[in-house]
Amino acid sequence: MKTIGLIGILALAATAGARSQDRPTLAFRGDAGFVWVRSDSAAVGAVAAARLRGPVLGGEGRLVFNGFSVGLGLRSGTLQAADQGTMKRDLIEGRLIVAARPLPWLEMSVGPFVRAYVTDSVTERWVFWQARARVDAPIVTASLTSYVELWRALSSRVNLAAGAGRVQGGEAGVVYRPPQRPFSLRLAYRMDDAVVGRGGSGSETLEAISLAIIVGER
Repeated sequence: MKTIGLIGILALAATAGARSQDRPTLAFRGDAGFVWVRSDSAAVGAVAAARLRGPVLGGEGRLVFNGFSVGLGLRSGTLQAADQGTMKRDLIEGRLIVAARPLPWLEMSVGPFVRAYVTDSVTERWVFWQARARVDAPIVTASLTSYVELWRALSSRVNLAAGAGRVQGGEAGVVYRPPQRPFSLRLAYRMDDAVVGRGGSGSETLEAISLAIIVGER
């Protein structure tokens, strides 16, 4: 499945590249946000349901060429128990994506995604291969647009004894591009949901809201 998805992205990129001969450009994004995690699985540091929340900082860089892009992103923060308990975990997320825009309003991408919850004694680590699709749409003018992005794991792995089942998620947001400015602002909400255990006996949900500044065309 990973190979098929990658071939599809490369084919779309080739189609886009045939229509354009632009020079490569760089795009960067920095963001700050807040994350909520709800888990009713046997997660790290918990024998029952866990509710964690906390601020995160992150960024992503992309090389864009002829409607085709390669990007690398990283996000991290410290989450604490929502009930003011002593539970604490460091959240680290990283991803590598290969993306193409076969149409101006459609982006398709594939790549690995890693999420880790780190404590002093042990680390809960998730690894996904994601296939993603994003649709952009103007709200009022070209300077204010909205988008919706959905993704699903082609494969997933977690170092919990129960294992992982279905893993999927989505993101929605608005992007404002000030006239004659080299940057844009983005407000976004995302939710990732994972089934833990082959029988669906547990689940883990991550929600996040973030504000980002983007330099360069995305």
